[in-house]
Amino acid sequence: MKIHKQNDEITLWHGDCIEVMRTLPDNSVDAVVTDPPYGLEFMGKGWDGADGFRRSLNAADTGRDNAFGRTSRTSPEYRAGALFGEWCEVWAIEALRVLKPGGHMLAFGGTRTWHRLAVAVEDAGFEVRDSIAWLYGSGFPKSLNLAGEWEGWGTALKPAFEPIVVGRKPLTGTVAANVLAHGTGALNIADTRVGDGSESRDRTGEASQEKRYTSDGGTNIAALPGVRGGSPDGRWPTNVLLDELQAEVLDAQSGTLTSGRMAAGTARAERDPIVYGKIGGPATTRDTPGDSGGASRFFPTFRYEAKAPTSERPSVDGVQHPTVKPLELMRWLVRLVTPKGGLVLEPFAGSGTTIEAALLEGFRCIGIEREESYLPLIEKRINKPLEVGFDFGDWGGAA
Repeated sequence: MKIHKQNDEITLWHGDCIEVMRTLPDNSVDAVVTDPPYGLEFMGKGWDGADGFRRSLNAADTGRDNAFGRTSRTSPEYRAGALFGEWCEVWAIEALRVLKPGGHMLAFGGTRTWHRLAVAVEDAGFEVRDSIAWLYGSGFPKSLNLAGEWEGWGTALKPAFEPIVVGRKPLTGTVAANVLAHGTGALNIADTRVGDGSESRDRTGEASQEKRYTSDGGTNIAALPGVRGGSPDGRWPTNVLLDELQAEVLDAQSGTLTSGRMAAGTARAERDPIVYGKIGGPATTRDTPGDSGGASRFFPTFRYEAKAPTSERPSVDGVQHPTVKPLELMRWLVRLVTPKGGLVLEPFAGSGTTIEAALLEGFRCIGIEREESYLPLIEKRINKPLEVGFDFGDWGGAA
């Protein structure tokens, strides 16, 4: 392993991520945003299959038998899955160590193997806070179609989402104390809001048993987190992300929806009794603007489809990475979990999308890539003027 490129903003390592992370100091990075192999042997790439995981574990010398040596099951699919899970746990342990207390990790997974990833992240010591579903419309079904009397039957569904595991390193004390001490532990809600917030509503606390959001009455309220569900700056970010095609389909199904406007002082409807009998609904404390549009306006929507366009797929000497993520998606993710001026770690740099996203958002980045053939792709990406696409003509590979 060695440093391939380094400046004030980027450190790019060539080597196995487990070995490289073991050289990094404890509590030294603010966020981990990564797109690791899914364990599916995608497009026949060795780094996405059992051989690649075994090689990484052997190089890391974990001091324990791997899944191939300790399972009595004969299914090669099971053994490969168990090995993938073990490998995920080993690299996640190192990611946990280098993260600051309260630091978040966002890790993409495959629909058939992300259960292994999620368990590994949790077993490594992370608190699994959530999962994010990235929905897209450009997937292609890889199905074996049957003939004869079974014509019309197949073996697979069309892929249309990828899960993202949201993990957080345990806090030191309370969230507030951790954020003050380390700058980590919370999500950047303000800069990842959805839309223009024209539907702002009078919600200032946690929901009561009656599903009310109001600061009236101490028994209904937890700590006040600020406006819930609406803000002049946009709607609260969701754990579902859409591409434009999915947004169009959703809007076509929902039609135009309208949120009514209420002036300050408007009394809400009377609520059903829970303990003390019927009570009048609370009055709004400020003007609540109305809006209209399709249902997709409630979700983050990115302008690129799931298969990153040719302009975002660098190519050097005919080499391209097969699983490039859209740049706008990665920018939103690094912005969500990284404090201002923070340091992002990407253990599986690939073609460098996360690195470019971090730079565009004003963060520093450590990238690690084991495959030597992908290093020129990363250099080409980070050496070009930022936000200027690549133009290499059409490419027929799958995303």
